[in-house]
This record gives sequence, C-alpha cells and structure tokens, in this order.
Amino acid sequence: MSKICRKEGLELRKNLPGYLLMAPAVIAILALSVYPLFRGIYLSFLNYNLVRPNDPAFNTFAGLQNYIDIFKDKVFIQSIGNTVKWTVINLVVQLVAAMLLALALNQKLKGRSVYRTLILVPWAVPHAIAAMTFTFLYNANVGIINILAVKLGMITESVSWLGNVGSAFWCVVLVAIWKGIPFQMIFILAALQGISGDVYESAEIDGASRWQCFWKITLPIIKEPLAISTILNLIGIVSCFNTIWLMTKGGPLYSTEIIYTYAYRRAFIDHNFGTAAAASVVLFVFMAVFSGVYLKMVSEKE
Repeated sequence: MSKICRKEGLELRKNLPGYLLMAPAVIAILALSVYPLFRGIYLSFLNYNLVRPNDPAFNTFAGLQNYIDIFKDKVFIQSIGNTVKWTVINLVVQLVAAMLLALALNQKLKGRSVYRTLILVPWAVPHAIAAMTFTFLYNANVGIINILAVKLGMITESVSWLGNVGSAFWCVVLVAIWKGIPFQMIFILAALQGISGDVYESAEIDGASRWQCFWKITLPIIKEPLAISTILNLIGIVSCFNTIWLMTKGGPLYSTEIIYTYAYRRAFIDHNFGTAAAASVVLFVFMAVFSGVYLKMVSEKE
C-alpha cells in the first residue's frame, strides 16, 4: 500500500506543472459554465421576482410552481413549437447545404481558395451586424428586396416582411441559415481532406458509383466529426438570440419567439428570474434530449 501511495505521490509531483497550467481553464469553466448552470436550476425553484422584492415570499422555495406557470402561458407553449421548428429547419438546411459545399470545394477547382474565403464571409460577420443589415434589406420603404421585387413584378406593392406574421419567421430563418452554413462546412471540409484518395480509386476500380462512394466510404469516415459539428451547430441555433431579438424581438404576435427569447423577456423585461430560470432549464433539457437522440442515431451498432 505504501509503495502505491509513494508512486501516486511521485506521479502527482511529476504532473504538477501540467495541472497548474490547466488550472486557469478549469476555474474559468467552473465559474462561467458549471456554476451558472446549477445556479439557474436552483433559481427555477425559487420565488424570485424583482418587481416584488419586499414580498414575504421573495427568495423562498416555490417547488414546481415556476414550471407550472410557464406551461400555463400560451406564449411559452408557442415558443416551444417555434423552437422545434426553428431548430429542425436550420439544422437540416445548414447540414445539407454545408455538405454539398464541402464536397464541391474538396474537388480540384480553379480558384478554390477564393471560393472558400468568400463562403466564410457570413460566418465572420457578427450577428448584430448581420441582423441590422438584413433588417435594412427587408425594410418596406427603402429595402432593396422590396424595390427589386416591385420592379420585377413579383409583388405589386412593398411588403413589411418582418412585420408580417406569415413571413417574419422565414426571414429570420434565412439570416440564420446564411450565417450558420460556413461553420459546419469548415468541419466537414476538414474531415473530407483527411480521406485518402486511394480509397476512392479502389472503390472506382471495383465499380462503385459516386453515390455508393459517398454513402459507403465518405459518410462513415466523417461520421464522428459530422456529429460533433452538428451538436455544436445545434447549440448555436437554439441559442441564436441576437439575430431574432435585433430583427423582430420575438414578434410579430410572438411568431418568432423561441424559448431563449422568452426566458430573456421574463428575466430582463418582466424581472421574474424564477420563471426565466425555469424556461432556461426546459431549453437545456430540450437541447440535451435532441443531442442525445442525434448521437444515438449516428453511433455505431455494437
């Protein structure tokens, strides 16, 4: 036993510099990620409404009341539906478009580096700048989209794209897709470049078609990086607060309200941090379930 303890002590002393170098990152993660997560879960079970700080019930245990309140709220129920629709549309369209672009840019094309740079431009543009730019483009009076549509005879008069319940959601989705495609394309392109060309040559000699090469060779090889990029993209899509809030603030008539904007509204406009925390916990569970299902789908069978 003493020999084992001595050996562990020597190992600890030997690796101490490495642990010290890791310590700032670990502390930062605990302070900025782990603590807020558990603090939010804790707040979701409290009566924490800053509008009534003198209420005797303030900062007391509320049980599941905050969860009951948000699930009785029609706006929250609508935000759940919007969140699911928002996530599925963005995730599927971005994944398919990113895959097609990555496959195209992985080929030997003239000016390939230029195309890669241009496609990365949307990703480099900050969310706030992108939201303000597209808001201007959608403007009913001076927006270039309305001007071109009227001149081309597609519409007879200018349309308030962001003020219309039927079009606002799709306008914001378009911006999110434009911003999100490059991020996932980088992951897929990097994975594709790690595949040896000899593998495809062997498959072609055996008579495999391009579709068979993609389905039987490319997809299985890039499955793991594809899963990682999709999960990271999922987090970005669900937490895409800036674009929605700056363009529509969840309107009109909550048609673009997702759980993230609902939680923000309850916390920083209504000042009810208890219900806001409960909504955030629901969002966390939604993301965890969605990620788990996706990982289950792409994982290899035993």
